Amino acid sequence: MSEQWMGRRALGAVAAFAAAVSTASGAGLAAPYTEAPQLTALVEAGKLPPLAERLPKNPRVLEPLESVGVYGGVWRTGSKPSAPTWNLRTVGYDHMFHWAPDWTGVVPNIAASYEVSPDARVYTITLREGMKWSDGDPFDTDDILFAYENVFQHSDLAEFPGYLRAGKESPAKIEKIDAITFTVTFEKPKASFLEGMAQVTTQIGGDALTKYPAHYMRQFHPDFNKEGLDALVTESGASSWADLFSIKADTWLNPDKPTLNAWMVTLPYGDGNQVVAERNPYYWKVDPEGQQLPYIDRVVFEIVQDPEVLLLKALAGEIDMIGTMVNTVANKAVLFDGREQADFDFFELIPSDSNLATYSFNQMHKDPVLREVLANKDFRAGLSHAINRQEIIDLVFIGQGTPMQTAVLPSYKPLYNEQLAMQFTEYDVDKANALLDKAGFAERDSDGWRLGPDGKPIEFAILTRADKKFMADSSLMVVEHWKKVGINARVDIVERSLVRSRKNANDHDVIIEDFPGGARDAFLRPTPWVPMHHNAAYGIPWYDWQRGREGGTEPPAHVKRQLELWDDVNSLADAQKREDAMREILQIAADSFYTIGVVVPKSGYGIVSNRMKNVPRTMHGSYWFAPPGPTNPPTYYFVGGKNG
Repeated sequence: MSEQWMGRRALGAVAAFAAAVSTASGAGLAAPYTEAPQLTALVEAGKLPPLAERLPKNPRVLEPLESVGVYGGVWRTGSKPSAPTWNLRTVGYDHMFHWAPDWTGVVPNIAASYEVSPDARVYTITLREGMKWSDGDPFDTDDILFAYENVFQHSDLAEFPGYLRAGKESPAKIEKIDAITFTVTFEKPKASFLEGMAQVTTQIGGDALTKYPAHYMRQFHPDFNKEGLDALVTESGASSWADLFSIKADTWLNPDKPTLNAWMVTLPYGDGNQVVAERNPYYWKVDPEGQQLPYIDRVVFEIVQDPEVLLLKALAGEIDMIGTMVNTVANKAVLFDGREQADFDFFELIPSDSNLATYSFNQMHKDPVLREVLANKDFRAGLSHAINRQEIIDLVFIGQGTPMQTAVLPSYKPLYNEQLAMQFTEYDVDKANALLDKAGFAERDSDGWRLGPDGKPIEFAILTRADKKFMADSSLMVVEHWKKVGINARVDIVERSLVRSRKNANDHDVIIEDFPGGARDAFLRPTPWVPMHHNAAYGIPWYDWQRGREGGTEPPAHVKRQLELWDDVNSLADAQKREDAMREILQIAADSFYTIGVVVPKSGYGIVSNRMKNVPRTMHGSYWFAPPGPTNPPTYYFVGGKNG
């Protein structure tokens, strides 16, 4: 099962690309391997071992999309000062397992092969013999055990990643078989384990097992450096050894930490307005002709707070490839007009957003009066009918969207639910008023505001992120629509961190969010439909109860059923049964109508230099797919080895 792709096959250009990507072990390649000229110079100068000593015995072979590339060039792109997910998806996407480029499932990456027990409880994973960290130290099962035993099981450090747990059961047990083989054993079946390792997040992502080089990180851990650790903490200015450990483990803050990525960070965050990553001389992938990857010498991220800065650079031909920050609906016309002069073109990002404007009503509000109002399905349905979605799409999204509730998209047929997607979406003030009356809020005061159970006007706030203007613009229009049916809502526009803290404390009324989950990612993070994560703003205490956390509240029977089904989705080895469980979750969500959605996007886009090759012109755009990572950026190259 060393190269099994798990899941359904997509169609079109993305599937064609996937078919062109090899995950061979390296057998049968012509010898000798070759390397970038600057690395050859280092070898000749005695500063670097020969390539044959740097590669594993079975390097991963990547078949380029268009053609075998040439070495050279600098990939110029950009990122935000915080939440650097574009970085994680470009320079940083080298996990134990990868998503297949067509997103049909996973493929081994760092792993050379794997086996799964029939009940999906025991996974046996074999690494690549002779693989090395970027400093030349061996990468083996001791690094895996260090993460498992000394990081995840230490109370002061990172908790166990979700993919190493099966429901409420104890975390998986990891055991070393030999230097390149280990087993992961769960108490219950865990069919989603491999998918978990393919995911990217800014916190505990799929790289959690492979991000801690034991030979380097031990010096910052009290189990290995009792005598000298206090001095290191004092010297660094860190607040504690755990704080120091966390900083030293962060690839983007610490250029001294060895990596397994194609490019290693040499200029980290905080040292100016750029982050720079340069080729890893010990990278363990090659092309079919035996050339060590990556082709591109260096990746430079311009770190900007204002996306307008990157837009101007793109129009000046100073951005080679990017799929974030500048790729808004509003910018597309400007970029279209500037394509020829700046010598770039568009690539398509297939959307999987279940909605760009989801209003989550806090049905477990701390105020019992507001809880009764927001938990009323007829109330939410009435407000949904009161929203003029097409007006919002035309004015906020420049006509680039489709009216829909928060749901799996029609294009993902296995899970599409017509009721979930389309109910209560018709703009009809009469229906809105009838449903609000039916909800029990027919009585109004002298100003026309509907009265709640306490005889006072119903009032609540929509909590909105300041960094996403379309959310504020949409919400300002929504509250005007709701005024026409007697509901007095306001928009609170605050920083992202404040939205998160209020939500985590259950101190919110209604929150607008943009959710993924419209395609295959519904199996990964179906937060809008089942409270399986703390982002389920409609019922956070239900999630806390399910996790056994303080402040949790036992949910009603239909929510309990959803949580049981979610355990099945993660555990069942039978793919059809997993799909059936997911469909039942979505049907319960359709009947419950937890949230109101406004618009789903049409295709997204990014821009790529015409000199940059092997970049697919179509790729999945989901946050959980982590584009462009699964499309193998180490195979990207510039014509003539130069990007300008």
